[in-house]
Amino acid sequence: MRTVHHKNKPLRLASVEITRRCNNRCVYCEHPKAEEDLHISRFSELLDELVSEDFEAVALGGGEPTLHPELPDFLEAIRGRGLKAGLTTNARDPEEVLRLADAGLLDTFGVSAGKGIWQRPVTHPAAVVNLLLLQKGLVQVMKWATESVRLGAGRLLLLGYKGSVSDFTPTTDELSEALLLLTCLGKKFGTAVAADDYTRRRLGLTTTCGEGFRRIDIYGRTDFCCFPECEYSPSAGSGNRPLISGNRPLSLPKGRRTLI
Repeated sequence: MRTVHHKNKPLRLASVEITRRCNNRCVYCEHPKAEEDLHISRFSELLDELVSEDFEAVALGGGEPTLHPELPDFLEAIRGRGLKAGLTTNARDPEEVLRLADAGLLDTFGVSAGKGIWQRPVTHPAAVVNLLLLQKGLVQVMKWATESVRLGAGRLLLLGYKGSVSDFTPTTDELSEALLLLTCLGKKFGTAVAADDYTRRRLGLTTTCGEGFRRIDIYGRTDFCCFPECEYSPSAGSGNRPLISGNRPLSLPKGRRTLI
């Protein structure tokens, strides 16, 4: 019998890299690209291990997961074990993602704003619009967010860049202002707004991140941080990176300490 998830406990989520193929060339991306895919048999073994450890959800990543030729089989394997299924896409093939979601194979999917035909799937009930904030990128994030809510998007997620290139890393002031503006936008349009654990930790809204999370790469190697170059990752030597300028705790107005 599957363990019932309780709201006061973090969802036990595994992010699995199923391919290193990618049809986008993001200037900030440090992820290796290659014509390599995870085999379905190995994936099935990983799923059985995750089920035995009471994981509740699996998010497929890459690369671009829609480029894996067996993506529907991967999702069926997840759902067949009673797990929730998700993925993040660059929206170069939004119709495939929508087809999978409408077939009941996806509980949720992230759409990277500004990539591919990203506007096409954002109104789907399972869609979450991912808003990546780079240094000096606040205006762009708010343009994406405004366009998303006007189209009818139901959920927005603020993500702070967490790689090794300091010129891309937003200041804490930028993250703070972005979250405040998005929260106000969400209240106005009735759109759910959240921030990833990294952003919340940078803003002093939490002291930990990634509880209940595991990342598994295409070779089966595991990590407990979502991004190896993140300043909070044990493998990156947390505390060894200099603090970004403007690093101060976020002060939210009263009544807004809980994200929408």
